[in-house]
Amino acid sequence: MSLALVPVAELPRERLEKFGPQALSLAELLAILLRTGDRERNVLEVSSHLLKEFGSLQGLARTSFNEFLKIGGFGKAKAASLVAALELAKRLHGEEKASEESEKGETPRSCLARWSVILASEPREFIVGVFTDERNKVIMEEKISWGGLDGAVLDMKFLLRKAIRLDAGGILLLHNHPDGSLNPSVEDRLLTAHVERKLEALGIDFLGHYIAAGGGFSEVRPNQSDRGGIF
Repeated sequence: MSLALVPVAELPRERLEKFGPQALSLAELLAILLRTGDRERNVLEVSSHLLKEFGSLQGLARTSFNEFLKIGGFGKAKAASLVAALELAKRLHGEEKASEESEKGETPRSCLARWSVILASEPREFIVGVFTDERNKVIMEEKISWGGLDGAVLDMKFLLRKAIRLDAGGILLLHNHPDGSLNPSVEDRLLTAHVERKLEALGIDFLGHYIAAGGGFSEVRPNQSDRGGIF
């Protein structure tokens, strides 16, 4: 149906003005961002197609500017508006998490929760290191390594150098699984055992290795046999 045939009061912008954004569906909110449809579909049909194509807001958030350009009816203006709006949503979520945790006092676990949200929509794997002092207070956090869809390789020398330079008392590691699984692989468990041995030799506490997926996280626990190592 052409939007020209829809009563003005039922159009997305008019509904937002009258009822507020919380009353609109995802398709209607996207339609307001996109503004126009294409030659064959009205803007609501285009936004509904987007949601069907990518499955959810998380799916949309993982889509790049260039990927949006490949969609029929999408020009640079539409792609830019959508990518910018999704990035604002991610940053807002991150700020809210940071604000909540700062009120409680930053801890390794609060960093873990925040990074799990930040990495939830990442299409590549990242490894994050959280460094603490001897009192378990966070002194630094950063992305240590990153890779592709199939994994990231930990730069062990960089990690240890950073820990020594910071005079860190403890280290927590986190990496994300873009496929959404919280289950550790054999490589994840072996890496955990390897890092544990290296830090023990330096007298640095290992605060754990965690997997992040879908906004949540779980700890990687090596098997006893893994502690012998192959590294």
